[in-house]
Amino acid sequence: MPAAAQNRKWVWLGVAAFVGIAIAMLPDVEGLTHAAQLVLAITVFSAILWASEIINNGIVSVLMMGLLITAGVRPPLALSGFGGPPFWALVTVLFYGFAMKKTGLAERLSYYILSLFPGTYSGILVAFFVIGFVLALGIPSITVRTAIMLPIAWALVQSLGLPNHSRGSALIVLTTVEMAIIPGLAFLYGSLDGPVVIASFAAKQLPLAWLSYAQVVAFPTLLLCALILTVNQFLLRPEAPLHASPDFARQRLSKLGPLQAPEWITGVVVLVSIVFWATDRYHGLPAFVIGTLAMAVFAFAGILRDEDLSTAISWSLLLYLGGVFGLANVIQDVKVTDWVAGLFVPIARQLTSNPVLLMIVLSLAMFLLRFLDPSSFIAIAVLFLSIVDVTNAAGIPPLVLMAPLLIASVPFWMSYQNFWIAMGEGLTSNLAFTPSQRLRLANGYAVLVLVTTAVAVVYWKWIGVLR
Repeated sequence: MPAAAQNRKWVWLGVAAFVGIAIAMLPDVEGLTHAAQLVLAITVFSAILWASEIINNGIVSVLMMGLLITAGVRPPLALSGFGGPPFWALVTVLFYGFAMKKTGLAERLSYYILSLFPGTYSGILVAFFVIGFVLALGIPSITVRTAIMLPIAWALVQSLGLPNHSRGSALIVLTTVEMAIIPGLAFLYGSLDGPVVIASFAAKQLPLAWLSYAQVVAFPTLLLCALILTVNQFLLRPEAPLHASPDFARQRLSKLGPLQAPEWITGVVVLVSIVFWATDRYHGLPAFVIGTLAMAVFAFAGILRDEDLSTAISWSLLLYLGGVFGLANVIQDVKVTDWVAGLFVPIARQLTSNPVLLMIVLSLAMFLLRFLDPSSFIAIAVLFLSIVDVTNAAGIPPLVLMAPLLIASVPFWMSYQNFWIAMGEGLTSNLAFTPSQRLRLANGYAVLVLVTTAVAVVYWKWIGVLR
């Protein structure tokens, strides 16, 4: 390892340790017990390591759990993230994404959809929205969706002869990444935020169903996508109009040949699972149950082999998220959320009579916390758990509170805030867009989130979810 990289590791470790120890050794903080103060110190220490990316996020999560136990947190509580339904829902649905990618079904769907739209910038961007929306039904991992969609977008840019760092190239690639991320928020299991939402609701013993989630969150998600598809073309107006032939997608599709049996099996499993999740109010079974059956089907069909178990999904990601799920339980148990609530509740109480302003303030709080939390998972849980009791009592349903946190959870002013934008830089060798182009669309995303949030309040009142 180069000396500069090694020095950077030690510098960030020193910063994280200094801040963590400083918080732990502060004089008594009003509203925080000593145990809660230690948990807060460990959380901030871990967040800095996650943000700096000097060590694998899964390893940081394991370290965090060890430090929590050393600080007096009961081992079953510190490790609780690995034993709850959200974790197993995450494990099983990640295998759906593996199956769709391995069988080629995801790629086939992508090229088929792309071939249906005109070869204009608007047509291409809408096609990638539809691709992201469809893939989200079976691939909750944004990383997998990005890994499927981005190479297609970059190959398309090159086949169209768009110059490197041109506005046309940046528009297609950056919008494709956004469409790999955002449409999945419309479904409870459409992104990795879903298990975080489930864990947060479970921590407060609040009911949550697939259809009720979609009723509240789908509209603002789709509205945000529509605004992004429109406004991005003004923010990065291409150098010249585009009138391309859809032959690119058709040629790639023809090379895939006819549908194979593994693709049919995977498609049927995904469709049956969606029906299972949508009817949870009738059967009452946990979401991961259908996933356990799906894994068996994939194994019997030869899609999931023994050697795939170690590589099909990211165990580093699972270690990371298992620790985060457990952390949500820990901060609830030691009442860190009560202390945060002491900061936010007075503001929330004053704003409950003005839901539009409250939702905008929550979105801004999420933007701010995302500079510290590169995953958004901790920020979502802390903001939600801190004020949900107050907002719920004021007639603002928990899902309405959660919605602005979700759609504001993927800013990309800095690359570390959005791993998938960083993937875009890597997969295109930094040739698709410049930092200034990324910053322009990042500013646009933030403004459109606030606009979407305001419009969503009107929608929620119209459908009777919000009084």
